[in-house]
Amino acid sequence: MTMTTNAPSSLNDWLIKLSSIEIPAMQYTLYQMAHLQSKSDDISIRDLSLLIRHDPLLTLKLIRYQQSQRRAVQMKDVNTIEHVLLMVGVGGFFHKFGSTESVETQLQQKPEALSGIRKIISRSYLAARIAESLSSQRHDIDPIEVTTASLLHDLAEILLWLSMPELAQKITYLLLNNPSCRSYEAQKQILGFTGNELQTKLALHWHLPSLLTHLMDEKYTNEPRVRTVTIATSTARHLTNHWQNPALPDDYQNIADLLSCDLDHAYSLIRNVCIKAAHEWEWFSVLPVATQIPQQ
Repeated sequence: MTMTTNAPSSLNDWLIKLSSIEIPAMQYTLYQMAHLQSKSDDISIRDLSLLIRHDPLLTLKLIRYQQSQRRAVQMKDVNTIEHVLLMVGVGGFFHKFGSTESVETQLQQKPEALSGIRKIISRSYLAARIAESLSSQRHDIDPIEVTTASLLHDLAEILLWLSMPELAQKITYLLLNNPSCRSYEAQKQILGFTGNELQTKLALHWHLPSLLTHLMDEKYTNEPRVRTVTIATSTARHLTNHWQNPALPDDYQNIADLLSCDLDHAYSLIRNVCIKAAHEWEWFSVLPVATQIPQQ
């Protein structure tokens, strides 16, 4: 296993290190928050939730805050951004999170890390959009829960770029130089464990809602809702490499199996999601996946 000086030596040490990070938000998210705050008398919970759902870091920050404020009499987990905002309130949200630091400020001396984290956050948003589309076609009991789980699925990777970007870069280089290497294999080689293992431990350590933790755990892919999250995040990951990624045909087949549709429909669904997501490229300063779509 390749390690870097001062890197945590065990999974427990990683939990301690990542739990000590001050969670930032994307600068564009903060710009949009300031814009909404300037007309706070005219905005709704939905307006605010649509903003937050672009940013997995702010989503994490909001959910962790709600969990820390949870009262003993609250028997049911709150699993979506909108439900958390209903409890916090619009005014309470701006009061608590209005002074959040930006990712760009935290990484201003590390341009490669900033570029890396923007790509992962953009990918997480695309995964959430794919999950939303799959859930809608499946007539899921609550598509927003699945969408939120997909947005948060790769938080461990995002936090790695924040805290130890040199290790994140080693994983990236390993994957680039070994096309047949899978992400979990590269993570295990560099870190000693997979991102999903760290993600699951973090979710438990932070007392994130049990349903979200379950939906993000790839051990339960026999369940359709967990499989939706896994397929959405896998497809988004493969798309961000390039549209001809050799793993994508398996993703389309998994989508076809999940939705009981043909491969053409699965491909069209992903293509349409990517085109819609491309309209929001400014949020992440990342070239949209849709620019790589091959001509029909």
